[in-house]
Amino acid sequence: MKKLLLSVSLLAAFFAFTSCSSDDDSSSANDCLVCDLELLGQATSTEYCDNGDGTVTVISMGQEETVDLEGNSFSDYISGIEALGATCN
Repeated sequence: MKKLLLSVSLLAAFFAFTSCSSDDDSSSANDCLVCDLELLGQATSTEYCDNGDGTVTVISMGQEETVDLEGNSFSDYISGIEALGATCN
């Protein structure tokens, strides 16, 4: 019984370590940038995260919204925001 329990424990530990290795299949997904913009004397900071599926998650003032890029790239989307006067990093 002890050998069976030890064998099962070792097998479980082996699978836990191999299945928890680094996840490399999300290379461009969830790339996030924070953009600062001042409008009418009010500074705002907004986080833009590329979801890797043609959408962007926008988080501002505690509110989260998913925006469709409509065929544009994430970098083009950020360039448009920077054209409005925002500073993104």
